Amino acid sequence: MKAPLVLDAHGKHAHCVRFTKDGKYLVSAGHDGIVRLWSVPDFQQVGMFEGHTDSVHSLTFSSDESLLASSSADGSVRVWSFPSGECERSLAGQTGAVFSPKGSTLATIDAKNDIVLWDGWGSEQIAKIKAPDKRVTALAFSQEARSLLVGGTGVVQRFSMRTFEREGALDGHVGIACLRTSADGKLIASTSVEGVLRIVNGKNWKDERVIALKSSGSMQIAFTMKADRVSVSTDGMIRTFVIKTGALSETIEVGFKGVHGIAWSPDARFLANAAADGRVRIWES
Repeated sequence: MKAPLVLDAHGKHAHCVRFTKDGKYLVSAGHDGIVRLWSVPDFQQVGMFEGHTDSVHSLTFSSDESLLASSSADGSVRVWSFPSGECERSLAGQTGAVFSPKGSTLATIDAKNDIVLWDGWGSEQIAKIKAPDKRVTALAFSQEARSLLVGGTGVVQRFSMRTFEREGALDGHVGIACLRTSADGKLIASTSVEGVLRIVNGKNWKDERVIALKSSGSMQIAFTMKADRVSVSTDGMIRTFVIKTGALSETIEVGFKGVHGIAWSPDARFLANAAADGRVRIWES
């Protein structure tokens, strides 16, 4: 990777980054409570989504990318029209939002660690799943949206999107830091506080790869669009692995401890990173 382009983005901390599927935009968020929209590949700021009153910790797009949902330490999830940035809905007492990959179901976590399912606009509650763990830390849908995966202080648990009942668990590690589904839906990756990256086949729920990271940190995950590689943010670095072999293909030394959200552009040209100094770094291959 070349030396990064550095964007002064979010004050004290930058927490999350996401590219659009067409590769035209990058969105980022962090401590200042603002969701910022950047053009690609020049990475000029072209928009701001304002309304949160505290740090923003997650970003998720609806399947057609007409909506963007953000969750914040202010105790709300906001649903925005994209890319205009108009706030369509503010859901109080919710956090940890994720959209389903088909349709526009939105899953959030409430103050009791119950999982709440909404229509995409957040205007109607579809269902509620009672808290499956003492603390819920991560959510992900299977690609066909048949299952919702829930990570927390225990193992990753699977819930049917037809009955909203528990249908199984991904035993193997506990204390889940992050859950991500590959763009083709074939793979689901999870990281744990014990420092393990686990990649599971989304069809048979069997392990494809288990990698001991032997480090700590935010443990955020980013697949390439082709799902041939997966990157993980750990203390001071970003490491990328070849999924087929589990081999370490590249290590990026960021230069300080707080390395947070990461995202690959669809063409794998850019790897974006949100970091504890408030900056977003763009690494070009």
